[in-house]
Amino acid sequence: MRFRSRLLVGFLIMMLLPIVLIVLLGVILYHYQRNSFETAYNAVMNREEMSASVAANLCESTAIRVQQNMQKDASSFTEPDQWSNNNLYLIRQYNSFLVRIDGDGMGYKGDFHVSSDFVKEIQNLPVSEAVQYYAPDNVFFRDIIMEPEVQKAVGRLVLATHADSARMEFNDFVRFFVACAVLIMFLTALLITMGISRSIIQPIREVQKASRQVRDGNLDYELNIKDHEFRPLCDDFNQMRMRLKESERIKAQADADNQELISNISHDLKTPLTAVKGYVEGLLDNIADTPERREKYLTTIYNKTIDMQRLIDELTFYSRVDTNRIPYHFVPLPIADFFRDCADETELDLTSRGMKLEFSCEIEDDVLVMADPEQMRRVLNNIIGNSVKYMDKPDGAVGIHLWRDEQKVYAELMDNGPGISEEALPYIFDRFYRADAARNQNQAGSGIGLSIVQKVVEDHGGAVYASSTPGEGTKITIELAILKENEDREDEKDIDR
Repeated sequence: MRFRSRLLVGFLIMMLLPIVLIVLLGVILYHYQRNSFETAYNAVMNREEMSASVAANLCESTAIRVQQNMQKDASSFTEPDQWSNNNLYLIRQYNSFLVRIDGDGMGYKGDFHVSSDFVKEIQNLPVSEAVQYYAPDNVFFRDIIMEPEVQKAVGRLVLATHADSARMEFNDFVRFFVACAVLIMFLTALLITMGISRSIIQPIREVQKASRQVRDGNLDYELNIKDHEFRPLCDDFNQMRMRLKESERIKAQADADNQELISNISHDLKTPLTAVKGYVEGLLDNIADTPERREKYLTTIYNKTIDMQRLIDELTFYSRVDTNRIPYHFVPLPIADFFRDCADETELDLTSRGMKLEFSCEIEDDVLVMADPEQMRRVLNNIIGNSVKYMDKPDGAVGIHLWRDEQKVYAELMDNGPGISEEALPYIFDRFYRADAARNQNQAGSGIGLSIVQKVVEDHGGAVYASSTPGEGTKITIELAILKENEDREDEKDIDR
């Protein structure tokens, strides 16, 4: 049941149940009070009777009781001490009192206040068994009929009942009824509130317990609340927990990647620095004592510094990749001329390393692609740099082949190096992944070169994939969309990502 429905039902119960219980209590108390009057006073109390009628009946029934007691022991109504006790009993039990008129006309009354005129009124009236009413003092009265000899000894004895006695009984009844009604409303509200609160507080405690578990780092604690009203909250909490868990996993992976990157960069910087240091010491110690040897030493030092410069540039660029802020400047680029220029620059470097470059192009000179020349040059350098780094043959070669179809141009970069195993091939574009790192510790790289290649090519709207045969070489293919002749040349844009 939804909270709104649950609260509505609780409200209706709190409104209706006390009313039903109070009415039922009133009926029960009414019949109890009626039976109590009939039993105690022998006075039939009907619904239509007013308080005066009840008081008159009470006066009649009490007078009969007194008459019966006098027949048993008349002395209890003649002695002063007994007289006071009897009156006190009558007042407490029947809200009535006795008035005694002796032979001298003196009147003795009980604790109820009555005027002297009331005594005179009684003296002037003949003895009667009928109940009479004296309005100034608001009392009903009746003569106690006795045996003649007792009458002579005691005198005239009148029982009076105040007309408010029935009202007093009714007031007690009302006070008791109101107290019971308040108690019923209080208990009903308390029980219903406890029931509704329990259905709300228990799930809240479960959420609190789960939040403490998450706070303490237990991201595997699953919140499970069966109440469908709390189900959306439960689902949102579990989704938050899963996202936090995924964030923790990503953070841990990032920390591990950064640690691995630092380790790889340290290794890659240490290797050329060691070589540079050795060759510089050779020059200082005049080990390179011929012009040819000095030139070889200087050339090696130059190549090593180029390698370190490329590694530092790669690390700087990686920081931009990691924050997704690679600066692009897209222009319509003649792809054939671009790759020829890159091939010419690369051929000089490969020749100095004892390798050769093969270039072939099947694309017309007017074919354009929308690209950033600087970033595309970085892509080629990273791919060819990997080929040079892992080359294991004395006659190493790198090939660049360009061709096209109606919509795309394809640039294939091939080498005759050691190749990549079938198991490692799907992961070579993953960040920090290095295939066969244990067997290539001397050439170990940072593991981010090909991930940068994939990032840049995909930002150009293209795709990159690789194929390889172990022992024979690797081929990496780049796909780029051809810029149509009817496309607006205003597509040139500056994008800072």
